[in-house]
Amino acid sequence: MKINNKIIPEAPKGRERLKWIGPAIIWMISAIATGELIFTPRIASLYGYTVLWTMVLAIFLKTLLAREIGRYAVVTGSSLLEGIKTLPGPGNWGVWLIILPQFFVAVATLVGMSGAASSAIILVIPGGFQFWAIIFLLISITLVFFGKYRGVELISIVMALVITTALVTAAILIFPGINVLAAGLVPSLPPNVNFSELLPWIGFMMSGAAGLIWYSFWLVTRGYGAAYYRFREAEETEVIKSMDSEPTADELEFEVIEETEPLDISRITGEEKKHLKGWINIMTFSTTVAASIVLILLIALMILGAQLLRPAGLVPEGPAVTAVLSELLGGIWGIAGAALMIVAAFFAFWSTIVANLDGWTRMLGQGSIFILRQFKSSGKYLSMRFYRYLYLIGLMGILPVIFIILRPEPIEFLIIAGIIEAVHIPVVAFSVLYLNWRTLPADFKPSKPVIILTGAVGLFFMVFAAYYIYIELLGL
Repeated sequence: MKINNKIIPEAPKGRERLKWIGPAIIWMISAIATGELIFTPRIASLYGYTVLWTMVLAIFLKTLLAREIGRYAVVTGSSLLEGIKTLPGPGNWGVWLIILPQFFVAVATLVGMSGAASSAIILVIPGGFQFWAIIFLLISITLVFFGKYRGVELISIVMALVITTALVTAAILIFPGINVLAAGLVPSLPPNVNFSELLPWIGFMMSGAAGLIWYSFWLVTRGYGAAYYRFREAEETEVIKSMDSEPTADELEFEVIEETEPLDISRITGEEKKHLKGWINIMTFSTTVAASIVLILLIALMILGAQLLRPAGLVPEGPAVTAVLSELLGGIWGIAGAALMIVAAFFAFWSTIVANLDGWTRMLGQGSIFILRQFKSSGKYLSMRFYRYLYLIGLMGILPVIFIILRPEPIEFLIIAGIIEAVHIPVVAFSVLYLNWRTLPADFKPSKPVIILTGAVGLFFMVFAAYYIYIELLGL
């Protein structure tokens, strides 16, 4: 099929660019309730400003990594998981390496976030902590299963903007001075540091390993760059019409991926290359906007945690997570501030659960199908609908409910998930480094400084993980 400018459209310009920041905002919201809203005040309460430098460095490195993942998605029209499937070596070894740890992360995160949401509900509605955690998880699964969660997303985006504004304003009111923050930018660690606290914080901050891969899914689904080519060809070849019933977003995306070939960059014109570079600029802009919002929010949360929670000896944990977090605004504006924080925290936790359910359904389902295709399976086992049943009901339903009943400690589960995410990030970093350097044409390869910095992302998290294993697990 001839590839022309109608297949790869010119990137939007001016105000039109603002309409394309959706994937970055969804990506930001998917982790805002863990690395930001829960762990940052917790870390600030435990260690004050001494680890501020770690936060700034982690945000910078993850932003760079997200951009490189976006580069791959925009240029190829493929998710990162598709690219990982093509890594040289035994069939699908990279896919196995990605999805296996994420089974544990999915369960642990959903247990933790359901508990966090329940900690907000019990402050305003009678009922037990475990009861509401289970009810809320089941409601979220039902909404995602039937694709009826757009309203939650819209409300959560509004609440995210409201709470970010409120938290930043509150932090300005009790700003400790530039010298205090500057001291925290000097690389050092407090003598009583516990790496089992730091590692999940930087693992979840802005986005974990799973969220970084989801970002490529959302860019492809939105139609960034070469992804438009694949969805357009799917319509022309009647991929959609060949399905038995109206496809879900997951099923449509997988059918497009399986039934259409990725864009052959060698066949496009110079004008189309300019279009793709324009799309890369849009992706970079939206990624930077999302990361900047996260950084501002993180600094505000660190100030509030260090100035309000630390002196009072308050640490967000257990069923009292939201009650403690309410002090971040309650300590400034009293009951009204605490109420706003409770409502905002609830929607932040809810949106994170919904985004995580959606993201894991896509990633684990598609990864499972890639692996089963290797063994020439067929029928329902290659249907995204089958995995929507399997993972939403089993992995993300039954197992979390069991753990909520047995051990209702949301922070403990989030710490486990965050540690796995942090350890997993080097796998994502080195995978995209290889794919961008070895598989993209010269016009789209990252520069040598970017290659070095992408490698530094993997090394940064490898060092933290190795030190955690050395100190915390081996006790050396």
